[in-house]
Amino acid sequence: MTPKARGTVRALAIGIALASAMVRPACASWSWYEDSAGYQYTVRRQRSDGGPVLIYFRTDWCPHCRTLDQLLESGEVTSRLKDYLKVRINPEHGAAERRLEKDYGSRGYPALFLQAEGRSARRLSTEGPAAHFLAQFPR
Repeated sequence: MTPKARGTVRALAIGIALASAMVRPACASWSWYEDSAGYQYTVRRQRSDGGPVLIYFRTDWCPHCRTLDQLLESGEVTSRLKDYLKVRINPEHGAAERRLEKDYGSRGYPALFLQAEGRSARRLSTEGPAAHFLAQFPR
């Protein structure tokens, strides 16, 4: 292989690794995708595979977001939402994330939206116990 070809292969490998890192789930068992790259990925997946998307706007400093994080990580919730595509967006991470927040009309944190296939997104309540929260999701 020529030095030029090696450089091209190396550049492609780095590009693929970076692109896959941008949409990698936050954790394999729960599969949250992150920020605008993760959002674009979930939109493509929804178009090809169908199914609902859960869109979560949060920030690192928000105490209510940390409370919702705990609820979302509870076994009851993860079990019910295991087949949903899930994306977590922090508007403080960049302009693309702020545009998404504006597009969804999100005001304040946390903000959670359910985008069912072929329907407009609807905002979900993030308050109350797990049973109240789960009642918002179709079985």
